[in-house]
Amino acid sequence: MRRFFTNGYWIRNIVKKINPTVICSFGEKYNPYVLLSLAGLNIPIYVANRASPLTYLKGYRGIITPMLYKLASGVILQTQKSEDLLQPRYHMKNTCVIGNPIDIVYPQNKGKLIILNVGSIGGNKNQDWLISYFNELKSKKALWELHFLGDGVKRKYCEGLVDSYGIQDKVVFHGVKKNPKAYYTNASIFAFTSTSEGFPNALAEAMAAGCACIAYDCVAGPSDIIDDGISGFLIPVGDEEQYKEKLQLLMMDEELRRRFGEAAREKMKQFEASKIAKRFYEFITEPID
Repeated sequence: MRRFFTNGYWIRNIVKKINPTVICSFGEKYNPYVLLSLAGLNIPIYVANRASPLTYLKGYRGIITPMLYKLASGVILQTQKSEDLLQPRYHMKNTCVIGNPIDIVYPQNKGKLIILNVGSIGGNKNQDWLISYFNELKSKKALWELHFLGDGVKRKYCEGLVDSYGIQDKVVFHGVKKNPKAYYTNASIFAFTSTSEGFPNALAEAMAAGCACIAYDCVAGPSDIIDDGISGFLIPVGDEEQYKEKLQLLMMDEELRRRFGEAAREKMKQFEASKIAKRFYEFITEPID
């Protein structure tokens, strides 16, 4: 408790010393604390949410955060679904939806018969589901491989699942890689089985690389990135049969993969870093009514 007050006092003194024109705070965990610490300084404060909106609709955070967010000059959200879900609870007057910046410079996609999944293994990422789907897709499965990039608490479990299915020669766990570009550009399909996101960078990076993507339409993120049937497939969360059906369709239809990949590359241009930075700057510097 003592640190709560001393840190707040320190933040307030630093800000008074710097005397900035505007302040932008990132992260739901710290935004309310920043707003409380700087209350009354008459400096515009903008807060940016970076996680799934479901995290801050329940419990004590679901009470405290909306109260303190009223002190903010504006709120920056990563996805349209975040704004739709939080607006009724937060009653925010000044909001803006701005996604994450994505590196859009990728070499030509090589289109190898690889299904790729990138992310921490465990939690809401559900890589074990994808392994099961892959095992069930008998048609053309012999030609395809399933690759995982990342590590996590369920990696051993997923490796055991692969062993139990006897598909060790078709599934590869690469672990954590500092530069995943080569893995994106080698893959033909990016299969995303997450059921909770803030803004799914891995999915956006795969699209920028020209992968044909399939994802569950979870809260939040995929629907802001994929135009269903145009630049990828969005599957209702829990509809495993439809996911497997669409995944197999992608595996069998090279032309569809090419078309999705081209549309995905084009869609990701809106998340180019300079465009995202400009949108942030314009929002936090525009006059407040």
